[in-house]
Amino acid sequence: MPPADYEYFIYPEQGGQPRPGQLHVHTMPGAADEALLRNAVTMTTTATLLGNRLIVDVSVTNDKTGHHVPTDSPLRHAMLVVTASDAAGQPLRRLAGTRLPAWTGDYAGQPGRVYAKVLRDDWTGEQPTAAYWRPVTIVADTRLAAYATDRSRYVFDLPLDAAGGQATARLVFRRAYQEVMQQKGWTDPDIVMAEQTVRVGQ
Repeated sequence: MPPADYEYFIYPEQGGQPRPGQLHVHTMPGAADEALLRNAVTMTTTATLLGNRLIVDVSVTNDKTGHHVPTDSPLRHAMLVVTASDAAGQPLRRLAGTRLPAWTGDYAGQPGRVYAKVLRDDWTGEQPTAAYWRPVTIVADTRLAAYATDRSRYVFDLPLDAAGGQATARLVFRRAYQEVMQQKGWTDPDIVMAEQTVRVGQ
C-alpha cells in the first residue's frame, strides 16, 4: 500500500488525533485503477519467419496479483488480441490459432483468446449470462490462476515477396460483456493491460 499524505484516520474536526509514524492508503480502487491493471501480468511476444509464414508466440503470466485474472464479477474478462501485417502495413491472413468468440463484440473473430469465467443460465440457456445470481453452470473458466502462464501460437500468411512483417499483441480488460454494457448504457472504456509489437525481416 502506498504511503498516505495525511496523518489522521479520523478527520480532526470529528475528534481525530495525529497518528505516529507513516500511514498507508487503504483504498481499494480495483479494476478502476488503470495502473494496477497494467501491473497485473507479464506478457512476452515473439515472431519468427518460416517460409511464407509469420509465426507469433504469446505468453501471458499472472505473476503480480496472487489471485485469478480477472477476478470478482464473472462479467469481467480480458481478451488477448493478436494482429499481424506486412512491412507496408497490409493486414495478414490468419492461418492457425484460436479466434475470439462472438460475445467479445467488436473483437469477435479476431485472432486471440479470452480469459474469463463463462456462465450459462440454467433457466434460459443464455450463454454467457450476466445473471450470475440465478442458477448457473460454469461452461468454461479460462482465467489466469496466480503464477500460471498461458501460451498461444498464431500463424499468418506472409507473401514471399514481402520485405518483412510485424505482429502486435494486446491484452484488453473489459468490465462486462459488450452487449450488457450497451443495454445498461455503461461507458467504461476498455483498458489495455499490456501491449507489444515485434518486427521480423525489416
